[in-house]
Amino acid sequence: MLAPFALSVVIALVLTPAMVRLAPRLGAVAKPGERHVHTMPTPTAGGLAIFVAFWVPTLLQNWPLHGALLGMFAGSLLLLAICLADDIIGLPALPRLGGQILVAIVAFVGGVQWGGFTSPLSILGAYHYVSLGWLSGPLTVLWIVLVVNALNWLDGLDGLAAGVSAIAAFTLAFIARGSEIGPVAMPAVALAGACLGFLPYNFNPARIFMGDTGAMFLGYMLASLSVTGAYKSPTALAVFAPLLVLGVPIFDSLSTIAKRLRQGKSIYAADNQHLHHRLLARGLSTRQAVLVIYGLTAVLCVVAIALWLNA
Repeated sequence: MLAPFALSVVIALVLTPAMVRLAPRLGAVAKPGERHVHTMPTPTAGGLAIFVAFWVPTLLQNWPLHGALLGMFAGSLLLLAICLADDIIGLPALPRLGGQILVAIVAFVGGVQWGGFTSPLSILGAYHYVSLGWLSGPLTVLWIVLVVNALNWLDGLDGLAAGVSAIAAFTLAFIARGSEIGPVAMPAVALAGACLGFLPYNFNPARIFMGDTGAMFLGYMLASLSVTGAYKSPTALAVFAPLLVLGVPIFDSLSTIAKRLRQGKSIYAADNQHLHHRLLARGLSTRQAVLVIYGLTAVLCVVAIALWLNA
């Protein structure tokens, strides 16, 4: 576990400065705007460094790929192409959504499947496993698309998505390791390492943004790993672990969608109603808002671990 973690950190630390120089040449630059906190044009698409930093140790440790990891790899390659195009030339909302659904289907076909879960009522008596049957496909795709968008929308402040993802990935690795789900624990640790290696260049004031290339990739991997790992734990209440681990971005996305629908807006309409925007409106600095959300994520992750340990 330590070797892939260290390798992912080192690769991200080395590749991210290279992306700072390469991104402007590709045209991947985030310009200041009404909804953005930054005031200077900033290189984006730094998520490419996270992608490489994650997959190099994961491939070395698990080659040849098979099962769910193969599905994640195929889907993430397709997602990378879509997100790079979005970071460089910009894509409308509907094509992005179509791409997210497509890569979620690729993951499902490749073995990332939420086939069922242990009933929380099992804690009161005999063990009972609930099979999702034909609902497995739609619910797996819906979960992946939800988390992909949740992480993408959360990526609104320097260091926010990378830090939250690192905390969530470490938690998934801990739960998977304790449940003896090795194929999940090692990639989750590598994902955390890639985020931590990227974070020094992304924390306020950021030298580079991860862009959709990073945020959607992190959402894709966290969603896929949580389905493959925590949902399949044989312990009661384990079904709630992924919901808690990813609770902050999920709450942020669902609450924002609800507000936009009440206001008669498109769910993809640009606004300042996300959690980090509301914290800034209350007078917090960018760093303070990020640290508050880190803290909320950590608390929910501790609760998830406590539930798993006592289930």
